[in-house]
Amino acid sequence: MPPVEPGIAGTAIRPLPTSVTGFVGVADAGPVNTPVPVTSAAEYHAIFGPSLDGDRPLGHAVDLFFANGGTSAVVVRAEGPAPEQLVPAQGRGGVHSLDGSGVTVLALPGLTADHPDQVRAALARCAAYGAVLVLDLPPGPWGSETEAVLQQVSEHRERAAAYHPWVVSAGVRVPPSGAVAGVIARTDAGRGVWKAPAGVELDGLDGLVEALGSQETERLTQAGVNALREFPGRGRLVWGARTLAGAQTAEPASRYLNVRRLTDHVLGSLSAGLRFVQEEPSDAALWARVRQLTEEFLAGLWRQGALQGSKPEQAYGVRCGPGETMTEADVAAGQVVLSVWLAPVKPAEFDVHTLRLQAGVPSPTDDPAPAPGSAVAPQPPVRAVDLGKVVSRYIGETEKNLARLFDEAERAGEVVLFDEADALFGKRTTVRDAHDRYASQEVSYLIERMARDRGVEVRWRRQHPGSRRRGWRDDPR
Repeated sequence: MPPVEPGIAGTAIRPLPTSVTGFVGVADAGPVNTPVPVTSAAEYHAIFGPSLDGDRPLGHAVDLFFANGGTSAVVVRAEGPAPEQLVPAQGRGGVHSLDGSGVTVLALPGLTADHPDQVRAALARCAAYGAVLVLDLPPGPWGSETEAVLQQVSEHRERAAAYHPWVVSAGVRVPPSGAVAGVIARTDAGRGVWKAPAGVELDGLDGLVEALGSQETERLTQAGVNALREFPGRGRLVWGARTLAGAQTAEPASRYLNVRRLTDHVLGSLSAGLRFVQEEPSDAALWARVRQLTEEFLAGLWRQGALQGSKPEQAYGVRCGPGETMTEADVAAGQVVLSVWLAPVKPAEFDVHTLRLQAGVPSPTDDPAPAPGSAVAPQPPVRAVDLGKVVSRYIGETEKNLARLFDEAERAGEVVLFDEADALFGKRTTVRDAHDRYASQEVSYLIERMARDRGVEVRWRRQHPGSRRRGWRDDPR
């Protein structure tokens, strides 16, 4: 997320830039581990040299980015071509040099899915940036080996978009990430971040390394990979806009690249635009202002076509205040909890998100203002759950059970209250197949991650040995 000065109370929320593309790779010249903005292919080569060969594809990637509609990029020259130099484990240099640059789309020409450790680390940075990774696959035809490698990428799969096959540029076989990043930038500029970058022609190519038909495309789709195809009379097209998680979930923000990016754009813009609450007391006037500014921002997106629905209430909704999103404890701690739901695909399909903002903390003698028409904010409803009925023998089934539980609790604004079950809490359930994303992970880890991702509060009926370690709130009853 780019550094943004705190907003001024009463001003409209400004949308953040949607297409800030970052490249990390190997070049002949230029500063090392330093983000350098470039606005053309000529400017890139003037700073970083030609570096146009198959072993160092950064130059080709940047060329294809601008050829396909990109207008500006942030380039980092890594110390060397090794995957560990593009994505260092120590948290310095390489992709980490982009911290604070506002990158929303990341390309790492020279790093492929054959290096899952570095891919996982790059996706972790994308999660911190609110960005997506255009992931290059290994060269060569699609096969079971590549699919098996992709299965090793478990965390943040919804932030990776992979494309096949490689492309030919200036007579050299190169990965497609640069060209696709350019298509994303072109689509953002011409239609908006909410438009899927698919069905769009690729420019600046000599050809595709492999010709794909309908059968091969279906195999790729089932694996969450987007095809690049050539059609007579239509040219070479990006044929798909799914994330790697698209084959495993129906949730729009995880399944589709454009919905993931729209969601990041909305949450990032709201977080930046509402930073003024840090200087304001948490009272009814502030909550009303937060709701108003958020509704105005979402209304603007709806009018541009970012959200579906013929009426505003079909496209988005906003809640903020005691009795709706906040408890008395939240108010006393200066917490402003904002719940936003969007319809990015169709009116009946809402994508729900919660933002927790820190406002000024009232002094002990101050009485927080009650919600309109209410003297005391009611506590959120509590859903009591027997953990033994959620944990399955197989980790995949446990994940599905928890996903269903947390999704229902999120929609209802409920707190989930688990009965304590020490043996189940630390249990490592069985791996049934290669698609089990949390193989050999403790149930505690699974609950922690899934509840955090959905913004659901979890409590335990009695003190649990793991709860204090993981920051769970313990229910006193």
